[in-house]
Amino acid sequence: MKKLFFFILLIFVGIVTFFIYYNSAQYIKNQEWKYSNGMYIGDWLNQSNIEINNRIIKGKNAEAKIVFCFGHKLILKNIENGETGHYVNKN
Repeated sequence: MKKLFFFILLIFVGIVTFFIYYNSAQYIKNQEWKYSNGMYIGDWLNQSNIEINNRIIKGKNAEAKIVFCFGHKLILKNIENGETGHYVNKN
């Protein structure tokens, strides 16, 4: 029974670590993001043209809050009007 509990705990910790990494500013900044639809802060987002502080991403045209990132999909939300925008990872 202890082995099963340890195994489940290990899987849970792995999944949580996976989600934390993919939502980190470091991961998001080191990727190439292409605009998909919705709110627009720039056509291409990469480490040369964005700045991320406290889950706020600043592009050339605007700034937005990072809602969620999962590998190939980045979802942003406009701070002023709540409109969401979607970007796709091109790495």
